[in-house]
Amino acid sequence: MQQDSSEKRVVVVGAGPAGMMAAATAASRGHCVTLLEKNPMAGKKLLITGKGRCNVTTACDRERFFEHVARNPKFLYAAFAAFDNRDAMDLFEKLGVPLKVERGERVFPQSDRAADVRDALVCHCRQQGVRFVQGRALS
Repeated sequence: MQQDSSEKRVVVVGAGPAGMMAAATAASRGHCVTLLEKNPMAGKKLLITGKGRCNVTTACDRERFFEHVARNPKFLYAAFAAFDNRDAMDLFEKLGVPLKVERGERVFPQSDRAADVRDALVCHCRQQGVRFVQGRALS
């Protein structure tokens, strides 16, 4: 495969939610992305979050969220300006994971299944052309 001058080869280590999001984003920008995961499946630890339900994010507004950050909330301002909790909720809805807001403004998939969130992220990566390499220790 001939590489376009603007295309970069990108390797993302770790196929947890952040790794899958990073890989899908890089691939959507035209880069050739390989996602490395030591576990036999991507998002394995995500399956146990929220007691198997996956607390996706919070539904509170940005300023209220920053009030609960113990130290230096200003550190997060730039990141939240680029992609915040509302963007995350919109993304999962677009990926086919309907969400619900519960007590404490916690956001879960309507199905109460963390696997739905993991499957949506894996599918999103594959649709963007991300290559998975799983089940190998990185040493």
